[in-house]
Order: sequence, then structure tokens, then C-alpha cells
Amino acid sequence: MKKLAIKKIALSLFLAGYAASSAYAISPVTTTNAVQGSAPVMWSQAGTAAHTMTVRISNNATGTTAIGSGEKAKVGDYIHIFYNLKDSDGDEDPTSARKVAGTLTVWMKLDRVNGAWQQVTDITDTAIAYEADGEKGHISFQISNSMAGAEQIGFQLEERTEFGSPDHGKWLSVADIWSTANPPKKDDTKPNDPGTGDEGPGDPDPDNPVGPVELPGATALGIFKYKSDGSVDLAVNLATTADTNPASTPMYGDKLAAIVWLNNSGGAVSNAPNFTGSTPDMNKSSAYSFTWHLDGTYAGDPAPATAISYGLDRDPTHGYGTIVLGDPATNNPAKHNSKYSMGTKAGLQGYKLKVTAN
Repeated sequence: MKKLAIKKIALSLFLAGYAASSAYAISPVTTTNAVQGSAPVMWSQAGTAAHTMTVRISNNATGTTAIGSGEKAKVGDYIHIFYNLKDSDGDEDPTSARKVAGTLTVWMKLDRVNGAWQQVTDITDTAIAYEADGEKGHISFQISNSMAGAEQIGFQLEERTEFGSPDHGKWLSVADIWSTANPPKKDDTKPNDPGTGDEGPGDPDPDNPVGPVELPGATALGIFKYKSDGSVDLAVNLATTADTNPASTPMYGDKLAAIVWLNNSGGAVSNAPNFTGSTPDMNKSSAYSFTWHLDGTYAGDPAPATAISYGLDRDPTHGYGTIVLGDPATNNPAKHNSKYSMGTKAGLQGYKLKVTAN
């Protein structure tokens, strides 16, 4: 019996040791990397290309319709960015997260040709309206006071979701919200600014108002005479000076300048620009096209609808729209009326001049 008991004890110890060695023979292992999904990608409302968005400029926070391509964008208008944030894993950016909106940086150039990018700093989080319905995103902000006079507006944002791995896609840089170039520039890391290209959002609303951004009450258009030395007499605006002032009368042989300026201080604009001093007005003439017409009635005939096409030019230094009235004494004697074939009895004589800036 003792032998049998000893054998049973030995067998029990053997089985226990076998079980123990079996349980710890192979340890569990873990993957080196975490599970990965797909990066989120923005698509415009048109849905024709990845990494794009729809941009619309409206006069309200809803952004249902654009203001109109024949208008100028103004301080106080709303810039809307609509997009569909698609992620094949189902990751989203809900209203409570605001991840995409939190990456928005807005930029501007006051001079499209020679200006440098300036970051717009008076757009705050409280000024950004953000909505999200599943994949649908909508960011909007008002054009701020500092953007008055901007000829180019751009922005940057990142494709992001609240959760997911990865929870971000590309940084998208739009260099010009009015550009039809497609698509925005995309980078893995955020560039210092939108860059030197003309990349658009991919889907700009064709009815968007255009730049430069005007400040209501502070943007003006005037008509001024060139002096004999080639400079412009900015002291006399032919559109506002009293009729009794001989200097305000356009004469055959005169060269006139159409000038658009913006009061840089944001106050009421004066009758003439001040391009000198510590806070000079901004000359925005080069950003506009000018059309000249006759206005009023002479000898019983109303002014013709045809635009004046003779003597038009652009000041190469200041960008003013210029017009020379009549023949600039190239004939001797000059026959001014012969330069115009608009059906009038005496050329330009007897009518007022009207200029439109677009």
C-alpha cells in the first residue's frame, strides 16, 4: 500500500508539473503597431475631386446663395466653406469636436501682384460658425475689417476627424478663393502660408462677388486731371467739385484719371485721396477695370449707350484708368470730333463723362 501511495503521489506531482509547464510554454504576443484605418479626405459638394471644397460668399450666415459675380465682396460678407469629409472607416468630425474648424487659418494680400501674405488675426473662434451632419461640414466666417482692400484671400485647413488612426489627412492650402484652378495644394505638414500659386478651392461658386474687398462708406471712385508735368492733380475731383470751378471742367485735349481709393483708417472717405502721410489711403485702381460713357442730353439727343473706346489706357505706375479726350494735338489743327463715331452731333461736347469701375 505504501508503494502504491508513493506512486500516486509521484504521478500527481508529475501531472501538476506537466500542466504548469504547458500553461506557460508559449507567452502571448502583441503587434508592434496599433491598428490603422484610412485617413479622412475632403470632397467638395460637387464631389468630382478629392481634397477640394466648395466656397461661397453670401451676405448671411446660412450661405444658401452667393451674392452675385457682378458685385464686389465687402467687409461683413460671409465666406462659407462647405465639404464632405469622407472616411472609409466611418470616423467623423461632429459639431462637438470642431477639429477641422480648429485648424483654419485665413490669409490675405492687399496687392495681388506685389503684396505679401498677411495672416488675418481678427477672425476669432467665436466668429466661426461650424456645422456637421455626419460627413457634411460647413465653416463660415465674416470678412473682417482688416481685410478691407484685400485683392487676394486664401486659407489653410487640415482634413481631420475626432477619432481614428490616422485621425488626419492632408493640409490643404487655397491661395485664391476666386481661382478656378483645381485642386488646393496639399501637404503632410502645414506650410508657412498658402504659397505662390493660384490654387483655388476646387469648387468656387460662379456667383461669388469678386475682390478687392470693399469697405462700405470708405471706398470711392473719382475723376482727376493730369497736369502738364505728367502728375495728377488729386486736389480736384471732377465728380464732386462745384461746376463753377473751371478746373473741374473736362476739356478736349485733357488727360483724365479714374482712381479708386480706400480710406485706410476705415472712416468716411473724402472727396479726394490722400496717398501720403502716416495713414495714407490705399490706391486700389489697378484691381479694377474702367468703362467710360457719355451721360446726359445735348441738342435734344440723350447720351449714346455705346462706351467710349478711343484714348483709353492704364497708368503704368499707379494703375489708374486713363482717357485722353479728343485728338492729343497730333494733327494741326486737331479735329477732336473726328475721333468719335457714336452718333453724336459734336463728338463728346455737351455731355458729361461717366466712369464705372468693376
